[in-house]
Amino acid sequence: MQCPKCGAQMPDDKLYCEKCGEEINIVPDFEPEIENKIEETLSNVTFTVNDDGNTKEIVKEDIDKQLHSIFTKDTKKKHTLLIDEFSNDDLMEDAEEDDIQDDDFWDMEDGIHLGEKDDLKSFLRSFFGKGLVGRIVILLAAFLIFAGIGFGTWFMVRAIQGNSFVFQYEKAEEAAKAGNYAIAIDHLEQACMIDSSHMDAKLLLADCYYKNNRTNDAILTLKGMISGDTQKDVVTYNKLFDIYAKEGNIAEINTVLSASSNAEVREHFKQYLALAPEFSHQGGSYDDVVHLKLTGNTVGVIYYTLDGSTPDTSSMEYTSPIYLENGYYTVKAIFVNSYGLMSEVVSNQFEINVRVPEAPVVSPKSGTYNIPEVIRVTVPEGCKVYYTTDGTEPTQDSIQYTGPICMPLGNSKFSFVSYSEENIAGEVTEISYSLKLTETAVSAAAAANIITEYRYSLGGMTSTTGELSTISGKLLFMCESAVYLNGDMFFVICEYYEDTVNNIRTKTGLVYCVSMTNAEKFGTLEVDANGNFYMIDHMQ
Repeated sequence: MQCPKCGAQMPDDKLYCEKCGEEINIVPDFEPEIENKIEETLSNVTFTVNDDGNTKEIVKEDIDKQLHSIFTKDTKKKHTLLIDEFSNDDLMEDAEEDDIQDDDFWDMEDGIHLGEKDDLKSFLRSFFGKGLVGRIVILLAAFLIFAGIGFGTWFMVRAIQGNSFVFQYEKAEEAAKAGNYAIAIDHLEQACMIDSSHMDAKLLLADCYYKNNRTNDAILTLKGMISGDTQKDVVTYNKLFDIYAKEGNIAEINTVLSASSNAEVREHFKQYLALAPEFSHQGGSYDDVVHLKLTGNTVGVIYYTLDGSTPDTSSMEYTSPIYLENGYYTVKAIFVNSYGLMSEVVSNQFEINVRVPEAPVVSPKSGTYNIPEVIRVTVPEGCKVYYTTDGTEPTQDSIQYTGPICMPLGNSKFSFVSYSEENIAGEVTEISYSLKLTETAVSAAAAANIITEYRYSLGGMTSTTGELSTISGKLLFMCESAVYLNGDMFFVICEYYEDTVNNIRTKTGLVYCVSMTNAEKFGTLEVDANGNFYMIDHMQ
């Protein structure tokens, strides 16, 4: 190809001359078949235009020239199809006047410019210069374009929203706040599909399920959230247990917690649990007394049996340690929490083989006596001895033997028992006495009055009837037993304080004695370190 300016030869595919830089306008070749089709098509086209009231015809030869210019590039790189370049004869060739319905379809003074930047004024002038059909076609095309853009934008926005967790969750919150739980559920289900790890969305979903009467779905949602994370699980269980509580199904709370392997969670909700009581000692064989303690996991009551029977709420209630002494025991227990839930039965067997303390040795032996003797007890090593004087069996709640005892007047019966350090009781020793005194110069009643007068003389009593000046109640002096001291027999008088309001008598610890032969011989009865009685004479 030759440059039109400098004449230099240049390759066919170059757009600029390599020697002088001249731009080369290339006119593409038409294929014969395409050109023939264009000619054939245009040969049948005629236009009627309004040109000062005259009709112009556009003929094929002129159209050929204008089509040729469409594919030719000028130096400004624009393609122009100018209607006014066509002659009236060419335009109207082969066209009949009746075929043109709108005389303003073409504006003969304007052109359709392709490739230039849009000019608003030029566009408007060109648009309103068109005929009615032309404007409708352009408006329809514009409407379809903008409608397509709008629909596409709407579709894209909806697609983006549909895949937006924030959008779905916010919509769900709005619906839930308005009480539209079904709508809220739809949004939450989509939100959870987008982000299944969002805890608040699932909690709200469970809440909406429950308020929409879909209790099972709410429970399943919450159970599915249990992850092993204590902090999160506590929140989830709170919501789950709230539903169970509202449904009156507290037993299911106990079942769920019992199946949980998270000790922290179980401890947090222990008030709902009814676990089997814990034993302080495991079952087995012991050589010592077992002080068995039972504990529950929270507030409630423990019931137990010792004979192997199944405990219930009518069984013995555990309030203090159970003392398992010698023998065989099958201890069964249950725990009932504050919600009334009952635990499973727990059972342990115990075989207790401990040393049984020896029975106390008491002197003198049972019998009838004319002279009072001192009653003494040999206490087994490592033991304590307790006794009663009313015929009942002694226990650790009875009077503890701490020293010699004066023989009671008349008939008496003592029961003594030893308790080991392990609180094991031995066999009971029973002793009976009958003290029959001959007639004495001083009677027992007289001896009691002597001590009352003496005690009144010391002050503190308002009268010889025993009333006290500082406190309510009064003092009583009672003759209960006798003792033999230094070849003489004495009545033994014990001092009591009587609560006149409650009618309760209590020994004060002061003991007096009065000679049976000499009313002026009296004093305080004491015991020395060897366990022997002696009198402190108040007449000296």
